[in-house]
Amino acid sequence: MSATEVAPGLKDAFAHRWRTAGYGSQSRLMGGVGALVCFLVIHTFFFLEVGNVLSLVAVALNPLAGYVLVRGWAYWSIPWLLAGIASGFAVTAGPFYFV
Repeated sequence: MSATEVAPGLKDAFAHRWRTAGYGSQSRLMGGVGALVCFLVIHTFFFLEVGNVLSLVAVALNPLAGYVLVRGWAYWSIPWLLAGIASGFAVTAGPFYFV
């Protein structure tokens, strides 16, 4: 598959991809974004209760990982999608590694 050529804006590309993608693809995206949101809550709690500074970094970088993931999915861009998955893993699991 190739990159989707729809419009320059992410909103239009996402809307087109959402309409044309199957339920399985949509549910995988929702699961990935849902996992990032859950880890955002976990890292916020971990920072506030334990005082782990790396969890604060995870809270700051988590939305960026979500943006990269959604951009890769919307444009059918494999490098962006892989970067979003890798950054999602690094941001969510990285602070726990150093604890």
